[in-house]
Amino acid sequence: MGKGFKAWQRSTLRSAILVLLCLVVPAASLADKVIRFAPLPLEDEKIIHEQFRGLVDYLQEATGYTLEWVHLDDYADIIAEFRADRIDLAYLGPLPYVILKRDYPPAAPLGCFRDADGRANYTCSLITWEESPLTPEKASGIHIGLTQPYSTCGYLSVSQMLGEAGRRLDGDGNSFSYAGSHSNAALGVARGEYDMAGVKTAIANRYRHLYIKSVATSHRYPGFALVANQNTLNSNLVESLQKALLELDPANDETLKRKMSKWGRHIRNGAIPPQECDYGNVANALKGLPWPIPGSSR
Repeated sequence: MGKGFKAWQRSTLRSAILVLLCLVVPAASLADKVIRFAPLPLEDEKIIHEQFRGLVDYLQEATGYTLEWVHLDDYADIIAEFRADRIDLAYLGPLPYVILKRDYPPAAPLGCFRDADGRANYTCSLITWEESPLTPEKASGIHIGLTQPYSTCGYLSVSQMLGEAGRRLDGDGNSFSYAGSHSNAALGVARGEYDMAGVKTAIANRYRHLYIKSVATSHRYPGFALVANQNTLNSNLVESLQKALLELDPANDETLKRKMSKWGRHIRNGAIPPQECDYGNVANALKGLPWPIPGSSR
């Protein structure tokens, strides 16, 4: 019984250890060192891939992990997949992050990205065709283009901007529909599909050559964030990701500035620590919206 029993003991012990490891070691550290990364669908997939390729390569080099792209077209799908632990890392705007964090505490922002002006916040704009006489005060009986239900520049910001002008997105004879992305919303105005649309100001500016103009600008919202799933990533990896992100300081490193100049406009200016990103205003605004947000599936 001696040798056979001892061999059985060793085999049983190894099996028990493996079971325990599967229970306590986060999924990302068991999946061949892969981090499942989901960028927010601000634009079409090809453009998104081009914009985030530099950041993805940088994080892979900094952590030794491979970032696997998770492409989803809908903000709500990203939130649902994150909650289901099928996403480890996501690039989220303030409203999607607040919605996610509200009932999923493991969502941890690693930092907020700066815009070109150095601020880690941004604005949304109401846009119309260049020759249109429409203003927010005249928004009555028109068709309005929105990005997506969970987009900060969608139902939330458009409701606020029209409300400040005494008009309602869901009243005054107005109707709205979702374009799916900021680019599609802007192009919808250029094509005459929408009388007015809400988009991120930086994206609206890129489409001025298509004869669109801004007729209102929102107050500032906190910058987009890189959000880690603490339920699937171990604490050391989360710390490494955050350290790498916050070391991106192109304003004070000319070599880094040249390297990052090829990155997407939304992420090439570095980031600030998460404690400096104030999501309070977005959380308060969300409380004033109908829930679920009209047009959303969840």
